Amino acid sequence: MSINPDSDTDNDAALLSARRFLDQGDPWGALELCKAYCAANENDADALDLLGQCLAGSGDFPAAGNAIDRAIRIVPDRALYYVHLGEVNVQVGRGREALGCFQHALQLAPDDAGVLNTYAMTLWGMGRLEDARALLQRAVEADPENLLVRRNLRLISSRMIDHWHFAMLNDAERNTQFEAAIRKAVQPGARVLDIGAGSGLLSMLAARAGATQVTACEVNPALAGQAREMIRDSGYSDRIRVLNKLSQQIDPAADFPANTRPDVLLAEVFDALLIGEGALATIEHAHRHLLAPGATVIPCAGKLYGMLFESESLWREGAVDNVCGFDLAALNRFRPDTISLSPAAGGGRALSDDACLFSFDFSAEAGPVTDTASLEIPVLTKGTCHGLLVWFSLQLDDELTFDNRPSFASDGLVNDARTHWQPVVKLLVPAPAVEAGMTLRVEARHNRSNVALQVYDPVSGEPLG
Repeated sequence: MSINPDSDTDNDAALLSARRFLDQGDPWGALELCKAYCAANENDADALDLLGQCLAGSGDFPAAGNAIDRAIRIVPDRALYYVHLGEVNVQVGRGREALGCFQHALQLAPDDAGVLNTYAMTLWGMGRLEDARALLQRAVEADPENLLVRRNLRLISSRMIDHWHFAMLNDAERNTQFEAAIRKAVQPGARVLDIGAGSGLLSMLAARAGATQVTACEVNPALAGQAREMIRDSGYSDRIRVLNKLSQQIDPAADFPANTRPDVLLAEVFDALLIGEGALATIEHAHRHLLAPGATVIPCAGKLYGMLFESESLWREGAVDNVCGFDLAALNRFRPDTISLSPAAGGGRALSDDACLFSFDFSAEAGPVTDTASLEIPVLTKGTCHGLLVWFSLQLDDELTFDNRPSFASDGLVNDARTHWQPVVKLLVPAPAVEAGMTLRVEARHNRSNVALQVYDPVSGEPLG
């Protein structure tokens, strides 16, 4: 389209066409029209702002910033211009300048859902989730029917609390066993420390069992805030205090009532390999610095087990060999160290008996802890060993135990969703063929917070994977 600088009709049509191209995701189609329009209307701030958006869409961020800056100088009180300039600053890595633009836009339009949303998404990208979520809540209040803003609020909220919390809270066996142990240990008047309190469920179980003083320690601010709300709604705010900090940051003089120490510790700080959430250091610190002498610890002990395992379908979720006639095994250098055995995992069978890798005592201050294990695991059944299946057991007290060992029938794995803690499999690459009577050497090592596993080929003795 040619533009006649003396024709307002042509100019308006060109600008509308440029906006339409940009809205349809074609900044290049809009760019020439916009440049021509701005040449004929050099003081049109809206046109300069649109030119900046087109330039940004085409990847020319410096020129985009210059065009939008010119628009701001002409009309300095238009919030949207600052939003667009902030977006350009984000693209070129000028985070501080971007935040300044969004803050200025918010001063001009404090209830504009679009400004709030864009500002929030920038904060999210910078890792400031709490601040971003607060802005998105304001955006939803300003425009309750805006589906994109509502979705962004849901997305950021879901990033603030790991999704496995929901499966954990719905884990009936876990809840039943922990409640039974709590009822036995918590006597009327007991003082309880709940480390890794999460939603506050175990704290509320302790209060219901008769504890008069519960300190719930939760480092995640979103979880800690939600726990306070649910504890209040359940009527236990007078007995449960939520601390939003690491247990190692607890000051007994300030955080516990005067001259008291907890005589029961609830420590649900375990991952799929048992100690990966820092359980050993956390519990040892509690024994040394926080608990009353002789305090009861739930759970009081734990064990990590391994089993030789066959499952080609699971192996192919985390490793690769030949595909369409091409050898893609080199990609395995990027494969995961372990893969979860989800309830939906297809097939699989045990090739050996259970073998205990490590045992841990949580009931007292830790002495020397064995950090290495070397086992020879006998093969009971011919097959292909695709991995080492790993699970754990928790001794909640002298009678109650809990584990996440999967079930096996004579014809293979039984998909068992009884607990949210999914066992993991250390995949073996290449996966060796094994015969009954063979043994596979397994070496395990931990540094009190991480567990490393190595399995060796039964014939060559070379490490697998």
